[in-house]
Amino acid sequence: MAAAWDSATPVTADQTTVNITTDHVGDEAADASSGTIIDKVQEELKRAADKVEAEFSKNEAKMHRYPPSFRGLMSKDDRYFVPRCVAIGPYHHRAAAYLHQAEEMKRAAAYYFICERQSSGHSAEVIYARILSVAGDARSCYDDDAVLAGIIPQADFATMMFQDACFLLQYIMHANGVASQLPESLRRWFVANEDSIQRDIFLLENQVPWLVLDTLIYKPAHLLDLLRHCQSGSSSKRRRISWGLPAESLPEYSSAIDLAEMGIQLKTNRTAKFRDTRLARGFLFSNLFLAPLVMDDLNACWLVNMLAFEIAAGTRYTNTSYVTSYVLLIAMLMDREEDVHELRVKRILHGDFSDQRTLSFLKDLLDLFDYWTEEHSDFMADLQDYRRKRWMWISLHKFIYNNLKSIVTVFSIISVLVGIFKTLFSISMKQH
Repeated sequence: MAAAWDSATPVTADQTTVNITTDHVGDEAADASSGTIIDKVQEELKRAADKVEAEFSKNEAKMHRYPPSFRGLMSKDDRYFVPRCVAIGPYHHRAAAYLHQAEEMKRAAAYYFICERQSSGHSAEVIYARILSVAGDARSCYDDDAVLAGIIPQADFATMMFQDACFLLQYIMHANGVASQLPESLRRWFVANEDSIQRDIFLLENQVPWLVLDTLIYKPAHLLDLLRHCQSGSSSKRRRISWGLPAESLPEYSSAIDLAEMGIQLKTNRTAKFRDTRLARGFLFSNLFLAPLVMDDLNACWLVNMLAFEIAAGTRYTNTSYVTSYVLLIAMLMDREEDVHELRVKRILHGDFSDQRTLSFLKDLLDLFDYWTEEHSDFMADLQDYRRKRWMWISLHKFIYNNLKSIVTVFSIISVLVGIFKTLFSISMKQH
């Protein structure tokens, strides 16, 4: 036993120290490696968070894409989403062969725009330099995806912004009768394609930032935002902030016929603005004032794209979803074709869409929302309060409304019978 012990290699204090030190070094190396990985992950997460914050900070000026909720509608019919005459901005740049003719027209319009400015003392170099000065900011307004990254160089992007902005300004001046130096060929092309141009320049993904237009000439984000602002009407006071409420937690819907049964008459408002919707209560009858709606291809296209802009821009969280609120209300009023006819009779609905097509179109739009805006929630709460306080009058009016023909017939018969009895009574009195 002792021999075995003696033959064994002795373990000295120095060796023990070396082994322990080696173990500590290994642990420290592992900790350092782990710390490096964590630092890298944290830096990656911080970069992502900074990018999200940067995107959010420019949300109002951003050139939005269609929200995912619109994919179903886009797969049904792309007429409200894809330009059919002219591509504006990078999202549809060189996307389809049928848009190539407009590219030549854009260059021609830009040339005549420069000529007109040169006559007033502005050189082409100065005009183009202004575009270059904002090209970087304009580019940052678009999604940094395959549409822009590596496909459209900075110089080409600036040229595209320049031509598109000149084209838009030339068309706007032409439409308002102030494009004095337009040649007959370009003027005729504008006239021949006017319907398509008016449709295309208000598509959500067919925009240029307003700062580009403003460089060449209330500052909205782009033309579509300007249309939405003009159609919705301005607000003189700020509403409280609300995220809206889920539709299933709120009062029941009421169609146009339902409101008529309740004694609420539909009337057009004086401003024709979407946001000027109100329920005015009278002693016996009440009036619902709302903006008239024209349903044709162009207005339907504008309506879809204004809705897409409000959803993409997050106006729900700032209580400025005036178009959304209007669509929720007008779609609620149209439950059946009879409701559509009622809105036509009341001069709320106009246009060449049939009753069935109008009903189908608005129901498709209604499917885009699983919430109600603050404005629509307030209106529905007001309507629910009206029902609760006037339930007895509503019941009486509903009976009269639904049985008016029968009541008139009965009273007519009674009037005839009373007349007959009076005649018989008179004859009887004369005989006596």
